[in-house]
Amino acid sequence: MRRTTIFLPEEVHEQLRRDAYLAKTSMAELIRARLRRPVSPRRRGAPEDPIMKVAGVCRGPVLSSEIDESLYGR
Repeated sequence: MRRTTIFLPEEVHEQLRRDAYLAKTSMAELIRARLRRPVSPRRRGAPEDPIMKVAGVCRGPVLSSEIDESLYGR
């Protein structure tokens, strides 16, 4: 195991201290456990809007009969 130093904002340090106390563990062990958790990739921008998949599908006053398939793949 290697030792490292990090600088944390006061409020983050305090929250870690409280979380470690409640979990009855050390701050170091809590940080290691949190760093081991898998990280889901972040997507840039707004989440994809399913309505945008069907933009332009409807022509005229009648809604497309295939809108559910276009939106939900059904």
